[in-house]
Amino acid sequence: MAYSSPLIDTHCHLGFKAFDDSWRDVIQRAREKNISMITVGAAKETSEKALTIAQQEDGVFASLGTHPTHVEDEEFDVAWFSKHAKDQKVVAMGETGVDHYHLDEARKGEILEKQDILLKQHLQIARDNDLPVILHTRDGKTESTGAAYQHLYRVVTEFGYTRGVAHCFGGDWNTARKLLDAGLLISFTGIVTFKNASEELREVVRNIPVDRFMIETDSPYLAPEPMRGRQNEPSFVEHVAREIARLRGAPYGDIVEATTENAKGFFGVEL
Repeated sequence: MAYSSPLIDTHCHLGFKAFDDSWRDVIQRAREKNISMITVGAAKETSEKALTIAQQEDGVFASLGTHPTHVEDEEFDVAWFSKHAKDQKVVAMGETGVDHYHLDEARKGEILEKQDILLKQHLQIARDNDLPVILHTRDGKTESTGAAYQHLYRVVTEFGYTRGVAHCFGGDWNTARKLLDAGLLISFTGIVTFKNASEELREVVRNIPVDRFMIETDSPYLAPEPMRGRQNEPSFVEHVAREIARLRGAPYGDIVEATTENAKGFFGVEL
């Protein structure tokens, strides 16, 4: 069924190979539920695909970026990203950020320095084009929880451009409060619906101000309950909103309205 109030999946990856043969059907299923979406690039190739899809489809917008895990296998094409950041369907830069998980521990310092440079390049293009930034973080396998968020916080605040969103947030309330105080927003995925979701994450969902968070699928990954085991897609984002409403003791419609208004303001989109 379609809903009168629109939802926005603020982070999906329609340019990934998982959607090569189905992205039109995926968009149609979301459209039938009055769901718009931001399709996010994670390398030059998937950024090109995201932009191409967004240019063809109403209610679909693009974000262009290079994921930190690609810092060693792909040179960041500053000229290309700077040029296409000006496209009317491009509403953000990223995803980019810091990833402590997928790296060679013996070269950790060197790789993280490259990630810092890549992140700053995205921040500069975003600032030059008055765009927000979608930010990725992931802790290393053996480090203390929140180390990557501390790293991200340092780079972003030292650079001085905090018009960003910590996507797929999985930290605790102290971390969330620090990011919020810096001016960042937070975005929640289907992880909040999982039976093994941490109480720390649920505490963030309950405590975060209603005007400071958005929702996303991160599809094709992280399908929410009750869709676990299926390939995730934007039409499933309503389940994230429903669980947030349950955790906060709020009407579902209020969460729909709030997250949509937050996303419209953050990305500068009209539906």
